[in-house]
Amino acid sequence: MSDSGTPGWLKGLIIVFAIASAATFGLYLYRHSEDAALLEQYRLLKKDRDELRVYAPRLEAMIAPLDQQLVTRRTKIASVAELESQTMQDVSRLVGESAVHTQAITKAMQDEAKKYKQVSEDAKNRRLELKQEEDRALALERDFDKRRFETREQIEALSKELEVVKRDARNANTVADQRIGELDDRIGQLTQQRELNNRELRSDGQVLASRATDGYVVIDRGQQNNLRKGTRFVIFNRRGGKLVTKGSVEVIETEARMATARVLEERDANDPIIPGDHLHNPVYNPSDVKIFVLKGDFAKFSAEELTRFITDSGAKVEKDLTTATDYLVAGDRAQAALDQASKLGISILSEDQLLDFVRYEPRFTVRAGMIAVLEGKFNQVSASKIRAFVEKSGGTVEGSVRSGVNVLIAGEGASAEIAKARALGITILDQSQFSYLNDKR
Repeated sequence: MSDSGTPGWLKGLIIVFAIASAATFGLYLYRHSEDAALLEQYRLLKKDRDELRVYAPRLEAMIAPLDQQLVTRRTKIASVAELESQTMQDVSRLVGESAVHTQAITKAMQDEAKKYKQVSEDAKNRRLELKQEEDRALALERDFDKRRFETREQIEALSKELEVVKRDARNANTVADQRIGELDDRIGQLTQQRELNNRELRSDGQVLASRATDGYVVIDRGQQNNLRKGTRFVIFNRRGGKLVTKGSVEVIETEARMATARVLEERDANDPIIPGDHLHNPVYNPSDVKIFVLKGDFAKFSAEELTRFITDSGAKVEKDLTTATDYLVAGDRAQAALDQASKLGISILSEDQLLDFVRYEPRFTVRAGMIAVLEGKFNQVSASKIRAFVEKSGGTVEGSVRSGVNVLIAGEGASAEIAKARALGITILDQSQFSYLNDKR
């Protein structure tokens, strides 16, 4: 069949159509290959994303941006697909605009590639940071284990020290309990001895007269009865078959057959010391010398001072306990002597009990600003020495008893001033309590 019957314009149209079809098919193949490449890259990126999910606990902050980029990419892929569909529908229009769209898509892909490359580098950096953090955490854990080990050793050392302290405390408590037991035994002995002394109160004389207004009494013992100044007596009487202690006195003046004593204590103002009351002092005996032994450590005075007080009161002090000993004066750490005295039946006195019955020099302290008054005749120590002692110690000396005076230092013949001082509640001291000033240089 000859082609001479075919019009030339038709042939040209067929050729144009064939060329357009080939160009369109070529463009389609190009687009298809690009889509396939994009899909392959998408699969690779998805694989990388799956691998990155292993680090999800550390990279959670990056997931959202990556997902957003993937969504954007899918959107763009969908847009490309839509453009491709539109190109298939309008080939002529796409041919004219293909170059422009190709450049736009190329640029977009380049931008996407840059973004994915940046994301990959960021992921690599994050993995490096994660490794650094893991190494740091491992180092911290090792340091923590080391410190925990050191702390455990310190706790064990402190526990051992605590056990030593507890053991020492238990030993100290044991010693303290033993000491408490010893002191309890001693208290029991002293209490028993005090009760024994109360039951064995004997009359060493009687009160002949009582001057209640000025606090003095007259007793029926004197120089002929071996009585010395400073001797102290307990005043008692028998009432209802019982011995009742009424107070105590101290001898301040002695005569041949009688003596004057100052009232140191009157226990009941409704039961005053009256004539006929009896006197008692375990040290004093008009016909016999009492024998004392001192053992232990004493709080108020030394053993030498207590010895002088006893001998000044007319008794005798020996070194060791014997069957002839009348009294043991026991201080601290005198357990052996206490045991021996209990076996021998010797009466036991404490330091305070002894001082209740012997004459001693009280430790009178003058305070700064104290006001003192000197009244009476001073024949044991001069008034000038007492005045100088008071003023040197920070006190002042005035001329008469009045309210505001702190102490009255009484000599002989000062009964009226003593009564006034007692009424005002002023402390009263005898001149004999300052006799030690005669020994000072």
